[in-house]
Amino acid sequence: MSLLPAEAESIKTLTRIAGIIALIIGVIYIIAGAIFLFLAFIGFIVMIPAVLNIWIYMKCNEIIKHIEEKRYREAKEETLWPMILGFILSWIIVGILLLVAYMKYDELLRKRIPPPPPP
Repeated sequence: MSLLPAEAESIKTLTRIAGIIALIIGVIYIIAGAIFLFLAFIGFIVMIPAVLNIWIYMKCNEIIKHIEEKRYREAKEETLWPMILGFILSWIIVGILLLVAYMKYDELLRKRIPPPPPP
């Protein structure tokens, strides 16, 4: 495993935490959906955020893989939709964590730009 810059490690940690929280929230929605499914039809409606939170968790794992492969620009691009859905569906905390990670990409990408070759 190669050494990553401190910013990349920070982004990886924030993304991993956001993914775990999204997974926990998704499981809570699944349990609530199963309970409501027996009580009324709204159980299916509760399953929609459950599935999307599980999707956020899977995207966070993909983002971590991009970071480990040092494909930071692709990781940043893939963070946008999970971040937006995290604000809407994951009780805001996942969106905030991914927003902080998203802002750290700029600093990381700025450092990755190689200096121009000498004349």
